[in-house]
Amino acid sequence: MTFREIIGHADTVRRLLAASRRGVAHAYLLHGPDGIGKRAVADAFAAWLLCEQPGDDACGTCRQCTRTQAGTHPDLQVVARDEERRDIRIEQTRALVRSLGLRPMMARRKVAIVDGAHLLNEQSQNALLKTLEEPPGASVVILTATRASQLLPTVRSRCQAIALGPLERAEIEAALRARGVGDAEAVVLAGQAAGSLGRALALRGPEHATMRQRVLDVLGDLRARSAAELSSLAQEIGRGTPGPALEVMLGWYRDLLAYACGRPALAGRHSDRVPSLAAAGAATTPARVLRQLARVCDTILALERNANRVLAVETMLLALRRLDRQTSSP
Repeated sequence: MTFREIIGHADTVRRLLAASRRGVAHAYLLHGPDGIGKRAVADAFAAWLLCEQPGDDACGTCRQCTRTQAGTHPDLQVVARDEERRDIRIEQTRALVRSLGLRPMMARRKVAIVDGAHLLNEQSQNALLKTLEEPPGASVVILTATRASQLLPTVRSRCQAIALGPLERAEIEAALRARGVGDAEAVVLAGQAAGSLGRALALRGPEHATMRQRVLDVLGDLRARSAAELSSLAQEIGRGTPGPALEVMLGWYRDLLAYACGRPALAGRHSDRVPSLAAAGAATTPARVLRQLARVCDTILALERNANRVLAVETMLLALRRLDRQTSSP
């Protein structure tokens, strides 16, 4: 990965390079929403740091770049959550600290990427803290996280923090078309992606289409659903990656808020559900919908902190139904 291959974030890359040319920091924290390209920026920055002749980008041809692109560079280490786990193991962090204490084998510095640093528990963050406080002379650590606040203040204070914002809708549409997505589908997916190319790609799969239909069916008739039905849906969502299903819920309630406020023109994420949205919007109040939106957002935050997926989603669905069943204004 090089900077020229990154979708969006041109201003962020320029600022990152300008600051690094004045002096490379020992630790960077790239933070922003899921799926917007934090890891891509981290990979491209790591390639630039290791390149023998870096300009505005890694050259892509030197022996350092060749090894980096092949994923075999001995001075580049990536730490990420194992697929079967919900956090990054303390053993991974300790191994990283030991590795950074060694001299570079091939390049002029060692580079480490901790992808999803918010998945480090407190013990793991403290294990990394000494390296951030007293970094080995030739090493750079790049952390990525969905929110800087998810890391300990002592960790944040020792990193150069760089915020990455959502991608422009047009950038996502163009990236989808480049991947063979048709124009009409690209427009719909980009509208649902909330600035995240990763989310747009996840939404494209047939499994998500089935889950989206299931979620919208339940939300459109939530007050009539039994606890058993909501528990079943929570099991389905919790067994996979909950993010896309929760994004569908966020989209539904954002559109519902537009209808409840008498401004349907602002809705658009679920235009195929206009009749049910209009009916639901007429039967609720903006204040109530805001409370429902807050419950979905709270659940997303809880899941990012490694809450039990099924329990968190089921509790949320029951709370949403309880709010939906209220007959008087909040």
